[in-house]
Parts: sequence; structure tokens; C-alpha cells
Amino acid sequence: MIAPHIASWALSKNTQRNSNNEGVAATAVTSIATPKKQKKHNDNERVLETKGGGGYVPPPQPTPKEQAEAREWEAQQEFAREEKRQAAIDAKAKTDKDAADAAWMSGKNAAYQGAQSSARNRLNSLGIQAGDDYGLYSSIMGKYDTANNSLQTGADYSGAFSPNVYEEEIGSARSGQRNKYATAFGQQINPYYAEDTFGSTADDAILSSILDTQYGDALADLQSARDRGQATSSVYERALRDLDTGRATANTELQGMGRGVLEDIVGDINTRRQGSLDNAAAWDFGSTYDPTAEANRIRNYASERQSQLEGDVRGAVGGKQFFDINSLLGKAKARVGSASAPGSDSGSNALLDTFANEATRNNTNVKANEGIF
Repeated sequence: MIAPHIASWALSKNTQRNSNNEGVAATAVTSIATPKKQKKHNDNERVLETKGGGGYVPPPQPTPKEQAEAREWEAQQEFAREEKRQAAIDAKAKTDKDAADAAWMSGKNAAYQGAQSSARNRLNSLGIQAGDDYGLYSSIMGKYDTANNSLQTGADYSGAFSPNVYEEEIGSARSGQRNKYATAFGQQINPYYAEDTFGSTADDAILSSILDTQYGDALADLQSARDRGQATSSVYERALRDLDTGRATANTELQGMGRGVLEDIVGDINTRRQGSLDNAAAWDFGSTYDPTAEANRIRNYASERQSQLEGDVRGAVGGKQFFDINSLLGKAKARVGSASAPGSDSGSNALLDTFANEATRNNTNVKANEGIF
């Protein structure tokens, strides 16, 4: 139960606020009845006292309606106070959020602009500016722009503007350009260029010329020996047969020498080719690599080695003689006899006997399986 004096105070307070347009209007309270004025005490009036009565009379109590109105007023006051407290909390939260958002935006913009500035300076140091042939400038700046535009307020932006963005983009562009150069060079100078240019038959004509020359000289010497009577027909025929056999052996040895020369040239060209590929793999922004110029350098070197090939082959052969006439005659005479029997086609001849004896002495220590070189 609300005391009458509280109810009276509430009604008075509400009336005052309504008149000043302040506070919370009491929606249900209209008035609180005041006790009727007592008549002025009449000294002549006699008051009858009841049994057990007399003395103190309690003040009148507010009606239930008055009590309800007073409670409603108190509730309204508490609601108003709570609204003020919540409004203050909300206002502070908004102020704090606005400050945090402003700080985030400032930091994000600083990171964004700093990343772009750093990337721009690094690109400029490599001679790369907007519109470069590699599309690198627009690619890096585009990455930062996309990251900046996609960020939600308050999100972590440390990774969005990391230097790794620059490193990844320039690394990818660098690898792509290197592969492009290597491919362009490889299309002009394939891995088998040297072998195709200096194949196993590249020196055949040179080797054949060397062999034919030495064989022709040996044949002419045999014929001269026969004509001088140094060899009988039988000895000549035997020596000629050995000369033909030695030709095949000489050709095999010559092919080996030529092969060694060709392998050296092929290895040299392949080394140069690999050097060009290494240059492509080591290319970086700010340097120059021309695949066609590199390919022409290899071709020019190959042409130079081709023009020198005969000299290289003949140099490898040197002064080696594959046919020894004295050895051929000596072996032939040892097999068919150094002199003809009486009545033979050549007859007995003192000069022939002298040559035969000399050949026999020269070949006394020659082994039966000795080669012709």
C-alpha cells in the first residue's frame, strides 16, 4: 500500500511536469481526492464517545485506484531513467565504433597507399612503368585495388597489402618471360642441332679423299717397284692384295679419327647452346635477351666450324701413313719367295736378287701378324 502523502506528492509532481512540458506524462492519473475539510470545531458541540473509543483517529487511506495510479507513475519514472541510461550507453558505443572505424580506415588507407608506393618504386628501379610490355605494373596495382575494394570495415588488411603480393606477381612474370625466351630460342636451335649439322657422315668426303690419296700413292709405288724389277709378278699380286685389305683397315681407323673431331665440335656447339639457355634462365627485368640473336650466334659458330672441318680432320690425321710399301713388298716376298725359279716370267736377275735380299733383311724381325701401318 502506498502512503497517502506519497500519492499526493506524485500527483503534485506529475501536475507540475505536465504544466512545464517536462518528464513523463502519467497516462492514467487524473486526480487524487483530497479529504473533505472538517467543519470548524464547535466548542458547544458534544461528541458522543463509543465504548472503547476516544483518542487517536487514523488519517484516511488512498483508494486502490489511487495506489494503482501511484505505482504506474513510479514505473514510468523508472522506465524513463532506464531509457536515459541506455541512450547514454548507445551513444558511447556509437562514438567508440565511429572512432574505431575511422582509425581502421586511416590505417587501411595508409597500408594501401604504402603498398602501392613501394611497388611503384621497386618497379621503377627495374625500368618498369605503367603500360609495360609484361603487363606487370597493371597486374600488381590491380591486385592491390581489388584487395582494397573488397575489404569489409574492421577486417584484417595486413595480408591484403603484404609485399608478398609484389613478390608473387613479379616472380610469376619473371618465370613466364624466361620460359618464353627459352622456348623461342629452342624453336630455332633444337637440342639435336649440333648432331644434325655434324652427323657421322659430315667428314666422309674428307676421309675418303685422304684414303684415296694414300692408296693411290701406295699403288703407284707398287707398280714402280714391279716396273723396276723390285717385285716379281707374284710378289706384286700378293702385295696388291694386301694393299686392298689394308685399305679397309685404314678406312676404319680414319673413321675413328674423324669421329673424334666431330664429337669435339658437337660437344662445343652443345655447350654454347646450353649457355644460351642458361642466359635465358638467368634473365631478369632490366636485362636484355634476344632469342634470335642467340640462335644466330650458334649458327654462325657452326658455319665457322664447318669451314674448318677439313683442316681439323687432316690435322687429326697428321702425317700418319696407312700404307708402307717396303712392308707390303717384304711380306709378299716372304710368302711367295724372293726369287723366281728358272724359266719363270721374270727370269734370274741380279738386280732383283739384290732388292729381294734387302727386303728379306728388313723384314727378318717382322711378326707374321703385324699390321700394315
